[in-house]
Amino acid sequence: MQFFVNARNFIYRNARPLELAIWQYHFEGGSAEQVLHALSFYQNEDGGFGHGLEADCWNPHSSPLTTQTATEILYAVDAPREHPVVQGVLRYLDSGRDFDLAHRQWPGSIPSNNDHPRAIWWTYEADKEGFDYNPTAGLAAFILRYAEKGSSVYKKGLTLAQEAINWLLAKEPFAEKHVVYLFLRLAQFAQGHDLTGLDALAARLREQVPLCVCTDLSKYGVEYVDRPTDLIDGPQHPYYPDIAAAADAECQFLLDSQLADGSWPVPWKWWTEYTDEFAVAANWWKSHIIIKHILYLKNFGRC
Repeated sequence: MQFFVNARNFIYRNARPLELAIWQYHFEGGSAEQVLHALSFYQNEDGGFGHGLEADCWNPHSSPLTTQTATEILYAVDAPREHPVVQGVLRYLDSGRDFDLAHRQWPGSIPSNNDHPRAIWWTYEADKEGFDYNPTAGLAAFILRYAEKGSSVYKKGLTLAQEAINWLLAKEPFAEKHVVYLFLRLAQFAQGHDLTGLDALAARLREQVPLCVCTDLSKYGVEYVDRPTDLIDGPQHPYYPDIAAAADAECQFLLDSQLADGSWPVPWKWWTEYTDEFAVAANWWKSHIIIKHILYLKNFGRC
């Protein structure tokens, strides 16, 4: 399939070592350990992640948001609990570093972001910092997935998970894909833990997932709109039935919209003075987007 060949060519010509290892893991029989090795170079001594792993924020210091980004890679390769990278994340989350005690959440942005190239939405402004459980819901999910029951970090994660569920259920349904995606992760790993409201959480997410999906395909790749690929990875996803028509339609859109170089457009800008850095970051993002899209098409049996 030529679209797959073109995508692979872009990856080999442009990807960072990490995205190359992820591509090889998913499509060429590469090992999980190769991915974890590449990922480890973005991890700091405190166990958190920085160094531009989240390509829109080049802060080298650990941050909760960038650490949340790392957890998605750990899930993708089913990293074992005992792996040093996993244990490092748990150590960072247990330490209290960057945790906001007043709001009982990890913030999305931290002050040191402002010292490094970044997108405007990662600029830290103390009086504008929101606390909407991004990334806290995702980090609590990670703790439930990996921490030993009874450990201090497990107890912390369990409490934060319950508080997050209570917060979501107390709000009116809303359309914010980043927050909703993290609650999908929380719902995924919440089973088997001493949490209440899980049935209500599942029902609420069935309301919220369709609210997050733009059905106007003419905006895809042109405007920063929410798409099925932002929330699910294929028809096996438990929330696929709730957006099936849009999810199926996006498959054909992806096949029709691939650029000649094998990539897809990056439909956002940084809106800061760091225009040269954004050009670099956009190229990093393209490899990430390629992997996400090709996996999506593979899961739908289109490649």
